[in-house]
Amino acid sequence: MIAYPDIQSRVQYEIDSVVGRNSLPRVNDKLPFTEATIMEVQRIASTVPMGVPHAAAADTTLRGYFIPKGTMILSNLWAIHHDQDTWDEPEKFKPERFLDSKGDVCYRNEYVPFSTGRRACLGENLAKMELFVYFTHLLHQFSFKKPDASPPITFESTFGTTNAPLPYELIVTKR
Repeated sequence: MIAYPDIQSRVQYEIDSVVGRNSLPRVNDKLPFTEATIMEVQRIASTVPMGVPHAAAADTTLRGYFIPKGTMILSNLWAIHHDQDTWDEPEKFKPERFLDSKGDVCYRNEYVPFSTGRRACLGENLAKMELFVYFTHLLHQFSFKKPDASPPITFESTFGTTNAPLPYELIVTKR
């Protein structure tokens, strides 16, 4: 949110309008722009860049390629989330891509932050609820900004099983 203060303000406005300042957001609160923002963070960051390994259950051919039974198959989630044929300007942070014309959240098959297939992350529903609660509680209570004298914001990360952000500085202010 320090890179996109206008988005942070919109999320805080939505939380304040729906929940108010005297109670904390709950999982069942309808906050479509906030939810779309969380989804866009997951899409653009691709925290887990490679999906869970799968094995081909039988010999098969996919798009002209023969895949023998037992072949390990990995989904490149980062590539799926940054595919220019799928996402309009995939390098840009645009939560609106997850909202329909009425402002409701719309889900896309290409949005796969928890892996693909029948054996995607078992904890997906719990993780979504936890992300929503943490994110909304933080933005309900605090504002975040980059210190004026700090280095420019970068979205580079260390690559591994998960993408971890490089060190950065921020100012947290109680709302």
